[in-house]
Amino acid sequence: MKSSIRGIMKSSIRGIMKSSIRSIMKTGVENTKKIKKYKISDKINDKINDKISYFQEKSFKEHAGVLILYTLLTFILTYPVVFKIRTYIPGGGDAFHWIRTLWYTPVAIFNPDLTKLSHDYLMFHPYGIPASPFQSAFNQILAYLLSSVIDIHVVYNILFLFSFIFGAFGTYLLIKYLTDDRISSFIAGLVFAFSPYHFAHSLGHFGATSIEWIPFCALYLMKMLKEGGARNSFFAGIFFILVAMSDLQYMVFMGIFVMLLFVYETYTLLRKEKIDFKKGLGIIFYKYSLFGVVSFIGLIPITIENILIATSNENFLKLDPYEAVMGSTDLLSFFLPSVLHPVFGDITVDIYSNFLGNTSENTTFIGYTVILLSLFATCRLRGNRYVKFWSIAALFFSLISLGPLLHINGSTSFTVFNTTVPLPHLVLYYLVPFLDNCRTTGRFFVIASLSFAVLAGYGVSELLKSNRNKKMIAIVISSLVIFEYLAIPLPISAVTEPSFYKEISQDEDNYALLEIPATLNYKAGVSTIYYQTIHGKPVVGNWAARFPSDARDFELNTPVIRELTYLQPPTTDILLQDISQVGTSILNYYNISYIILHTDYMDDREVNLSETFIQETLKTERKAYEKDSLIVYHVKKEPVKPFMILKDGWNQLEEMNGNPTRWMSNNATIIIHSDSTRNAALKFDVCSFYRPRTLEIYNGKTLKNRQIITTNITSNYIPISLEKGENLIFLHVPEGSERPCDLPELISIDSRELSIAIQGVQLIFP
Repeated sequence: MKSSIRGIMKSSIRGIMKSSIRSIMKTGVENTKKIKKYKISDKINDKINDKISYFQEKSFKEHAGVLILYTLLTFILTYPVVFKIRTYIPGGGDAFHWIRTLWYTPVAIFNPDLTKLSHDYLMFHPYGIPASPFQSAFNQILAYLLSSVIDIHVVYNILFLFSFIFGAFGTYLLIKYLTDDRISSFIAGLVFAFSPYHFAHSLGHFGATSIEWIPFCALYLMKMLKEGGARNSFFAGIFFILVAMSDLQYMVFMGIFVMLLFVYETYTLLRKEKIDFKKGLGIIFYKYSLFGVVSFIGLIPITIENILIATSNENFLKLDPYEAVMGSTDLLSFFLPSVLHPVFGDITVDIYSNFLGNTSENTTFIGYTVILLSLFATCRLRGNRYVKFWSIAALFFSLISLGPLLHINGSTSFTVFNTTVPLPHLVLYYLVPFLDNCRTTGRFFVIASLSFAVLAGYGVSELLKSNRNKKMIAIVISSLVIFEYLAIPLPISAVTEPSFYKEISQDEDNYALLEIPATLNYKAGVSTIYYQTIHGKPVVGNWAARFPSDARDFELNTPVIRELTYLQPPTTDILLQDISQVGTSILNYYNISYIILHTDYMDDREVNLSETFIQETLKTERKAYEKDSLIVYHVKKEPVKPFMILKDGWNQLEEMNGNPTRWMSNNATIIIHSDSTRNAALKFDVCSFYRPRTLEIYNGKTLKNRQIITTNITSNYIPISLEKGENLIFLHVPEGSERPCDLPELISIDSRELSIAIQGVQLIFP
């Protein structure tokens, strides 16, 4: 028994030990395998990470190299801008106005007591004009950040160069995504960024110059189309906001581009067979809705002021519909090299002079190399749905840029029957919100320009596939594109700082300047408004892209201001007062301390007329700045004497029975400034238009007189009470006014609103 038990135990122990050893050995083998597996896995991960790092480094080097090349080309093709960046700016005219816009934004934000973002009190003194706060928000923000360390005109030049470099780079990324070909992508970047359209607008239309974010937005819209995904919709929305922050018109154009893409994608989906249309449409609506939400959130802050103006009854942004014809491009301009071209410009300038509108709006030369490449791509890749879309976009936006009516060599009517040819823009004009506020229809071509760049990129890509000597082909095509688009040397204007403006910039007192002939001469106006970036003082009148119809009433109706602003002899208006006695008081009251004559914009007759009027009418001190072509009169301060000013509701001065006369509409106002509280009276002659009307005269809010005015001239004597300072005399016609053209029996084309005519207004003190 014992021996058998021992045997069983020995055998059991041996079995347990063997199984344990086997188990340990097995575990060891498995662990060894796992260790080897982990080592292999780590090696794979390391290789993947190495590959990612390599591609990231390669991508960075590629993008950096492309940016450097585009930067060098920008410096060369915009010659001599970068070489004179501290003392000159590209173009002139509107460019000076844009520099002032960039300067104005932080001034309005940080000086709310002086002026406001939504109302510009620094021009059209003393009442100012409504302002669009963010005409080019991206550039305004960058200008504010840079202007603390760089002069504002140098900032303008940097932003100008930025639009070329990143306009080209964004197009490069777009074509690289579509074709995966670096050479064709680089050439496409040249086509878009250095197009004659861009060069023409870069000479003054700074918002239109800022094309750089359009290809980036198009890139993510293409990714939306090809890949879908919330990320692509989000970034498409972000870049759409940046497009809007560059130019509000481009926002409208890009919005139409998005609608075209949406329609195209929906159409191509519906043409497919054996597909879940409900699911497909749901995906399309989802990604475009996400894009729309992102865009809407970003757009509201920068567009709300314009939307409020555009939807109001006083929409001064909306211009005569014929402006859309004048601002559209001529059919011939697609095939004519720019007037800036160093070889062909002298030949084409005479043809461009036949076109409607200005030359910059008509500069839409596509380029024969680009046309051939686009046609080649369209034919070679006719089955490619992306090429089809860009072909449609190129044709559509080219067609829209022609405006509501076809014009060829400046003519909009053809044949002996004077036939006009309506175009698709006419339909969009009524369908697209706020398009009636966009007068520069030719700028639609910016989207066509990008479309042609994309097609040219496809065309180059296909050419390179079938040829071995790729470098030579690339060099030839690039050279042809650059030659056709050449604009060297780019026109530039000197940036000057007259010593007078530097002197008053040190004066902390706030007063206004009357710059002559800033209102009468547009070039003088845009040049002198730039000087405001030096001195920072309000100016009377001047110019803005859009302003209300009554913005110039102060200049037209105010004695002394009227004569100087419009360079005319002393005018006998309906207000009978001695200008030589009250002229200085008027300027003192409106805090106008200096009258500046810019003699380089005036002839000798105008200078003599102005100087004679100032010396005979006003109490001033004269100082000449011959080097800067300035004659400056400092208006002396004196106790303000009583005077009258016409304000709102008056038509232009005319004669009736040999006497100066002004018609009023249904309401009109006269401002009387009194040096003390006193009683006075108003005496004037009056008659009604066409039929008897009631005239109510208010002294402030108090009704002083109500009487029936006949069509015959009668005299009136109205007692009034004046407070020290400004007093408002309000004239009101309850029956309203009428237009002579609305009365058939008068057979008149006069469209003015007329009610009561006023003559010989006198302010009488007892």
